[in-house]
Amino acid sequence: MSYREILVQFDDCPAGAARVEAAMLLAEQHTAHLTGLVLDIQPRIPMSIDGGVPQFVTDALNQSAAEATERTVSRMDALLDRQRCVAERRICKCDDTAIDRALALNARYADLLVLGQTLPGHPALVGRLEIETVMMSCGRPVLLVPQAGLRPTIGKRIVVAWDAGRAAARAVADAMPMLEKATSVTVLVVDAASTPSGHGALPGADIGTLLARHGVTVEVASLSSEGSDVADVALNWMFDHDADLLVMGAYGHSRAREWVLGGATRSILDRMTVPVLMSH
Repeated sequence: MSYREILVQFDDCPAGAARVEAAMLLAEQHTAHLTGLVLDIQPRIPMSIDGGVPQFVTDALNQSAAEATERTVSRMDALLDRQRCVAERRICKCDDTAIDRALALNARYADLLVLGQTLPGHPALVGRLEIETVMMSCGRPVLLVPQAGLRPTIGKRIVVAWDAGRAAARAVADAMPMLEKATSVTVLVVDAASTPSGHGALPGADIGTLLARHGVTVEVASLSSEGSDVADVALNWMFDHDADLLVMGAYGHSRAREWVLGGATRSILDRMTVPVLMSH
């Protein structure tokens, strides 16, 4: 089992290059085809009081947008030229109200979508709302690369955040190509209760058995948060054990046609220090 098509979205944010480097690394590991996607954002034309806009204003806005896209494409081409996998560039034209839909649509023709973490004070083409919407609507796993930078490896030492829920099960299935190649995999369970309808008699044991049957070297760690934030407990454990990838389900719901992420999911996105593979 392996990924065959990886799609990475590239823009001019500070961590854009690290995002492409991460996608290249995965493409090489899985002998996958890599597609670099640049969104050609069409300018929003302001409306005057009488409804008309001078042609020179429209022309200037269009030229500025075209030049920005051209600079972004040139930067991405330079990055793709350094790759050791089969790669191509794709440009998708859309307006600034359809960024999430354009990303979700393109992601459906790939096995994995690679995006970047967004943080306050670091404006990027894809804001948090769009990332939430893309993750919930694209139908594909999304690998988020932290703004903090890229480690030398991705997926050698994997942690699976397990709560026996549907989204976590989907994430495990979507991450199986990485899990099967990993040196070590830890199923991490925090504050689990032993219930027949959820975790079973021994929390984490059942999903550990499934992974072992796929040839995965796996162990189970069960922790108590002792009142601390669950996301902090997981992130601290990962840091102490030098993990280089977190696999977890993306939990959320739709409110007024906007996706709103659950507390643990949002906390991980805000404070992630290693790449996170999420599925919904």
